[in-house]
Amino acid sequence: MRTTVVPVRDRVHSESQRAVVERVLSLLDGDGPLVVNLVGPLGVGKSAVLAAIAAEAPGRAEYADGHLPDGPRAVVTSQAPMPLGDAVVVRVHRWSDAEIERLALARGVADDVVVRLAGGVPLVARSLCQALLTPIPADAAGALADHALRDVFARVTHSRDAALEVLAVVGQGDEELLEDLLPDQAEDLFTAVAEVDLVRATDRGLAVAEPFRTLLELRARWRRPVARRADVTTAIARTRLMLTTARDDGDRATLTEHALFLTDDPTIRRALFPGGHDSPRPRPAGPGDHDRIAALVRWWAKRRDLDVRRCERLLAGWLDHSPDGFHVVHDEDRAVGMAYLPRIDARTVSAIEPVLQQHTGDLADGGGVLVGMAVCDDSPRRAALLRHIVVAGVRARRIVVATSWPRYQDLARVLGFRHVGAARHDPYGCARGSAIYHQDLTALPAWLDRLTTPGDTRRDVKQALEHLRDDAALAGNPLADRGPSALRARILTGLDHLTASPDPTLAEAGRALHGYYVRGHRDHVGVAADLHLSRATYFRRLDRGLTELAALFS
Repeated sequence: MRTTVVPVRDRVHSESQRAVVERVLSLLDGDGPLVVNLVGPLGVGKSAVLAAIAAEAPGRAEYADGHLPDGPRAVVTSQAPMPLGDAVVVRVHRWSDAEIERLALARGVADDVVVRLAGGVPLVARSLCQALLTPIPADAAGALADHALRDVFARVTHSRDAALEVLAVVGQGDEELLEDLLPDQAEDLFTAVAEVDLVRATDRGLAVAEPFRTLLELRARWRRPVARRADVTTAIARTRLMLTTARDDGDRATLTEHALFLTDDPTIRRALFPGGHDSPRPRPAGPGDHDRIAALVRWWAKRRDLDVRRCERLLAGWLDHSPDGFHVVHDEDRAVGMAYLPRIDARTVSAIEPVLQQHTGDLADGGGVLVGMAVCDDSPRRAALLRHIVVAGVRARRIVVATSWPRYQDLARVLGFRHVGAARHDPYGCARGSAIYHQDLTALPAWLDRLTTPGDTRRDVKQALEHLRDDAALAGNPLADRGPSALRARILTGLDHLTASPDPTLAEAGRALHGYYVRGHRDHVGVAADLHLSRATYFRRLDRGLTELAALFS
């Protein structure tokens, strides 16, 4: 039998990959036709696994990287399952952080930046080690990413380097956003980018898979920081505009999640979008998850110096009154994180009273969801759990948070949640007080404005409106980074969108700004009369319009 020999690039260091080798060898022990398809992301070590199998089972099959040999028995590799009929698909998983750390130490590198940026991909880990030995300093993350991406793109077919970097910077994008950000690129850019090995489809377009997205964004921060910020500004303005007209709860939730990514706030990024790993989607828990949830709560209580018995009593009450309030996040087939996220209603009020205590009466009438506990020690899965919590709050139009953990309290403050007060008694039995926050998520654009709009942007927008036909004045405006004509066009386009908004308040705000600044009435009383608005309502509309326009430049 003819065998395609694949050179061994590395020994198989990963325990999970060694298990893949053993599984395929056991399959090859049988007789008859057999096709095994080794599947995994770029750089994960499929070729090394294939080489190990070929070395230990010579002659039992044909072995090939990326294509199917002619014979009846073959082991082939690919990033996604190949259309091979009855082929046995065997996943080649990413390396664990501990395995990546051992790989780095074997190469004389002890810095944890390799583990943080490699995302379980040994190709990236080896390249980062090489860069650190060049030496590139460990704190020059953009330079390290730039070095690692050279090795990555050497293996990528149909690479669209510039488009991938822009897509990585904005997190995800549909065809219209890509065309806005890259107007000079070839036609049908979206389709071309979708065919690149590193890109995956999302519910809102395309995204670059981790850890490659993080590497591309780090490179952009290092090589083109001003252009990167401009891309983020364009993306958030468009996302926010879509959010003002979104009516479907699913659309509102996914747009809000994307807008939070685009805030570019370091605390929000670290907590909700740490990067480096693709993370699974949390799901509602079922009765079969309850034992695992109890184990996670006990483990968390011990780890965070909480009173285990108090936490177990809380859990028992929650399971009795609102078992559908639990959500879990998995690592493979095992839950590694949980959140208690019940709807706030008459059915659950007795279960949530122990954490809200004296604030129960004030907060229970507003509906929404309560975050009573969130347990996970794995950074990417904890981030997925926290994003899931925010999305649940968006769907429920309100979120209430009760937490004693300082990190969660800091996140609640950064997200602009209103601090209600502290619980009178410590429900978790720790030395820290439990802080309670809440946020109305009905008016999502207004909430996001506070997170994304710098304090002086409104002033700059107002100055641009006052000098809309004066190129010399516009040229000195901080928002005129692309010249006075571009600034004027952005202002007028923003006004057009406002005026055409299906939201009557936003439409009135657009007409008020247009009447006073564009038509040049310069008479508030006259414009208010033309719009049939009282003076108080008219000035509120002007203020709202300035806020909306300022958000376009955040």
